[in-house]
Amino acid sequence: MSEYQYYEFTAVDRPLTARERAELRSLSTRADITATSLVNTYEWGNFKGDPRKLMERYFDAHPYLANWGTRQLMLRLPIHLLDPATVAQYCQSDSASAWTAGKHVIVDLHDEDEDGTDEWDLDGHCWSRSPVRRR
Repeated sequence: MSEYQYYEFTAVDRPLTARERAELRSLSTRADITATSLVNTYEWGNFKGDPRKLMERYFDAHPYLANWGTRQLMLRLPIHLLDPATVAQYCQSDSASAWTAGKHVIVDLHDEDEDGTDEWDLDGHCWSRSPVRRR
């Protein structure tokens, strides 16, 4: 069985600048990079970027899927909308964590389904994109 990983990052609050897109391009020559997103799939190798750092700096949402059962969703929200102490009460297991980065709280939800019983669609390309939100 070949390896499959799907990375998607979406900027909601603001478009990425040309300089930021160039910085992201240095992480992958194959990624689809726009003013509001970075999407890449891997069938061999790994993504060179650190999703946590990319969320802290550029993006507001990040779904990740892998064919060996890993599923992850990160969301970056303004700290005035989600109190870090409140979200910490709900991050009591290995499948949920949160941290602050500047004026944001980043929530990381993840699951490892090694037996393959999840019903997630592994052809996740563009699964979080909405035609109404695209710029």
